[in-house]
Amino acid sequence: MARAGQEREALTAEQAFDRLTTEHLRPLVRLLGSEPPKRKGELVAAVAGAMTAPARLRALYDRLEPLAQLAVREAAHAPDGRYSRTRFVATHGREPDWFQPSNNPHSYWDRRETPTLLVLFFPDYEHLPTDVRPLLRFLPPPDPFRIPTRTEPPAEHTLPQASWDQKGPDETVPVRVRETAREAEADLFAVLRLIDAGKVRVTDKKQHPTESSLNVVAGVLTGGDFYTAEDEDEFDHDPAADLAIKAFAWPMLVQTAGLAEKRSGVLKLTPAGRTALNREPSEVLGKVWAAWEKNRLFDEFARVEAVKGQGRASLTAAATRRKAVFAVLKDCQPDAWFAIDDLWRFMRATERGFSLVGERDAWKLYITDAEYGSLGYDDEHSWEQLQGRFVLALLFEYAATVGLLDVAYVPPQGARGDFWGRWGADDLSCFSRYDGLLYVRINPLGAWVLGQVKAYQPAAPQKTDAVRVLANLDVVATRTPSAADRLTLERFADLTSPAVWKLSAAKIVSVVEQGGRIEELREFLATRSAEPVPATVETFLADLQHKAEQIRDDGPARIIACASAHVAAELANDRQLKGKCFVAGDRLIVREGDLAAVRKVVHRLGYVWPIPSE
Repeated sequence: MARAGQEREALTAEQAFDRLTTEHLRPLVRLLGSEPPKRKGELVAAVAGAMTAPARLRALYDRLEPLAQLAVREAAHAPDGRYSRTRFVATHGREPDWFQPSNNPHSYWDRRETPTLLVLFFPDYEHLPTDVRPLLRFLPPPDPFRIPTRTEPPAEHTLPQASWDQKGPDETVPVRVRETAREAEADLFAVLRLIDAGKVRVTDKKQHPTESSLNVVAGVLTGGDFYTAEDEDEFDHDPAADLAIKAFAWPMLVQTAGLAEKRSGVLKLTPAGRTALNREPSEVLGKVWAAWEKNRLFDEFARVEAVKGQGRASLTAAATRRKAVFAVLKDCQPDAWFAIDDLWRFMRATERGFSLVGERDAWKLYITDAEYGSLGYDDEHSWEQLQGRFVLALLFEYAATVGLLDVAYVPPQGARGDFWGRWGADDLSCFSRYDGLLYVRINPLGAWVLGQVKAYQPAAPQKTDAVRVLANLDVVATRTPSAADRLTLERFADLTSPAVWKLSAAKIVSVVEQGGRIEELREFLATRSAEPVPATVETFLADLQHKAEQIRDDGPARIIACASAHVAAELANDRQLKGKCFVAGDRLIVREGDLAAVRKVVHRLGYVWPIPSE
């Protein structure tokens, strides 16, 4: 057997069967319809001869069960003639039968006494012999794996039942659906405005939003977070005790994208963040996602808090894992729903998955107890617990929050049972807060960001009748405004009564001075009012817009005092100083950026000009 890290030695049929014992060879000869000879050499010759005779080989292939035929087809077209259990199970749901059913299923040795015909093709249960592979060229290549899709997600989801508790009736829960692109476009600006108001605090070390800030951010999100407080588990230690997803993601996303930064524990907009408020939201979202994909400061798997020991284990680079996930997503059909479980299968069936942790470091990860609960112990669902949960966190908390994927989900409690066999998981209602994600759909924004389409056309904003805009500049709420709408009104207007705001020229001018746009207010009023905006309000906004365009900040400058107006005029009129000096009586005004060039010319003209160092 090849050691770990070494390539396996290619074996012919004779060499491969020669490595088996007579105990294993005799039942293989019986499969050929012959009575086994006594000598090992004769046993090897019998099976190797049958497998290298083209007609006999084809007859044996025809006798295989359909699933076993698929295994041979896949190995025959694999570069190394290898049967990949991981890929096969991901594609077809289970392994082919290597042994025939036993009369005593509880006896391990009895189960292994009678192999199926498939073992003749794979003497080591993994590779086709080198002289057998060329004889299988008549087999067509296996069909490529395609993710099953559907036009709509199911209305209900049946929760899995543990194998030891299948006496009760099936429990079904309604499936919730969120179309995220339009939400993300609104949420982006709502969160940036919230940060601009100084209402988002983050922790000192990890710069995560504080618990109070999670509630504040959730309050301005369109439709709120994916889950509500009623969905959360009552036990503090349970992964479902904290179901903040979008509220946690947004502060992390805008920091990573350079739109906000921490100052004295509070997030503040950067110049890029102020500029973003004047850009098309889809353009900003694309840049936010591009920055998140490359970020190396935060690992989504850190939010799978049920897995302890992450600080001691050496995990693979999160950026590399994100790249692997989205390389697979790019090959998925846009505008169609597909199950997360099928996405997992697709990754494994095409062998385009990733490793989250090395085999040695997996022993450092654990549930509840570092010794008994170590994830280094083999488990049928290890991939789902590690790589799978990273995929869930990445897609649900970040891709869906940014608006790339529409999601269909249920509460995480009891949604998946792939961790029930782990020591220490008995008291957990779920393995992560993301366990309820069932289906996703790549929406038009996601298809554009993923490069599946060349352009994205944002959907027209939906008109509502949330407010009435009056000719006297009053804005009257017809019902309790959302937190995001209230935040917008507070930026541009003064509250004069519980449901009435008056547009304020001073506030609007202040917003524009800080990089905001009057067009933002105009769009808000037009989409929140069922009636046309009154002409007096349009005139008011147009006048402010006109005045806002009359003055601009042209940058810092220095005032230079001259002995007389004559000296100032002489310098300003010099050919090399035209456009760099501006006369104001006996003074010159020089832009900061032109100081060095102006001083050089002044020296050439023979004037002494002491300039204090900065």
